Amino acid sequence: MGGAGWARGEARVADDSDFEALKSLLASEVGWNLEYEKDGVKVWTEDAAHGALRTVKVVAEFDDVEPDALYDVLHDPEYRSVWDTHMLAAEDAGHINVNNDVGYYAMSCPAPLKNRDFVLQRSWLDTGNEKMILNHSVHHKDYPPRKGYVRSVLRITNMLH
Repeated sequence: MGGAGWARGEARVADDSDFEALKSLLASEVGWNLEYEKDGVKVWTEDAAHGALRTVKVVAEFDDVEPDALYDVLHDPEYRSVWDTHMLAAEDAGHINVNNDVGYYAMSCPAPLKNRDFVLQRSWLDTGNEKMILNHSVHHKDYPPRKGYVRSVLRITNMLH
């Protein structure tokens, strides 16, 4: 099972229940072990493993960053190369609708890790009071695993304000 109700690798339009699942996931501490807490950053690990995947939940609070600015920066593919020093490649793979797209991202990793790449669906919702972005790994026929990279699978990543 993927994050927020998606089957692993599935691409589909996110609906209200997916964003509600995101909020529940972030709010719940049941089944999670707090491993780290410092300077507004908390890291939990999940009690139950998902097969070979280790699930980690990270919550960071940024008092000096406006939510609108963070939301805009995360949506600006041209600006990403300015702040993301690990990005090796980023490509738009297509749009599902006006609030859901699919993209390819490749990143450098420090030794001894191999570089990683991802094919991700991004879904977003701005209600005025809340800004949410969901990402999860999907399959795309035009983006098979590439030589020199380890294809990474994200269950779910997100931003919520």
